[in-house]
Amino acid sequence: MLKKGKAKKNDQQESGLDQPSDSTEEADPPNRAILAAIAALRNEVTQIKDDICATIDARIQTVYTVLRGELATTKEELQTSISTLEKSAASHANTMGEMEKSASQQSDDITALQRQVTRLSSDVEKLTEKCEDLEGRSRRHNIRIIGVPEGTEGLRPRDFIAGLLQEVLFLDEKPLIDRAHRTLRRRPEPHEPPRPFVLRIHYFHTLEDILRKAAAEKQLFHGAKKRALFNRTRELLRGKPGVRLLITHNGTQISFIDAKKAEEYAERLPTPGSTEMGQKDA
Repeated sequence: MLKKGKAKKNDQQESGLDQPSDSTEEADPPNRAILAAIAALRNEVTQIKDDICATIDARIQTVYTVLRGELATTKEELQTSISTLEKSAASHANTMGEMEKSASQQSDDITALQRQVTRLSSDVEKLTEKCEDLEGRSRRHNIRIIGVPEGTEGLRPRDFIAGLLQEVLFLDEKPLIDRAHRTLRRRPEPHEPPRPFVLRIHYFHTLEDILRKAAAEKQLFHGAKKRALFNRTRELLRGKPGVRLLITHNGTQISFIDAKKAEEYAERLPTPGSTEMGQKDA
């Protein structure tokens, strides 16, 4: 009977320790100690399980709270960044719109300027041709004279050149000269060639007459050089009866038969450029 009671008690313990047994009171002291130990162990396991669950719940709650805070912070930061990006994108969109308008306006301005530049280039080309033509026409009345000694023109080069042309080219009258001057460069040294004369003849037919006579003469002489050409002629005519010496000075003609009187008259005449040079140097 005892063995069957023990087997029944074991079956009850295997099926569930919570269920009370009617035979507990009948169990012997060793079994009661075992059952007590098992119950204590069970209570301890339950307590450990509860502690572990509480710890896990507390940690989960802590992690949840931390994550929730971090997510909230991240969300705020993202929202702030997105808001900033949206504002920046809107500003860039406005800027690009203004740039497109400006580029369109500048394109129109450039097109208008190109048309204006084309027109102005055409006008400049026409004006350049006109200026060259006018410059050429203004120079048609200009001639250049070289070989005139420096200083012989005195203080009135225009009158001097007019008399020089009349004397050298045997003109009927002095040509009307608008202006006469030497080329614009430094005054040459005594051993250097003189500067050329540039003059403008008022009438074109007078200019043609001067150029034609100058081209007909191989060489043109002035002053003492020109008079030296007639030395041989004077020697041949000297002493022959009826021969008169005709002197033309400043448009006035004087004839001499007496050579001494002619010499005295020639000595009284000033040397070309002597008086004027003295005034200019002074």
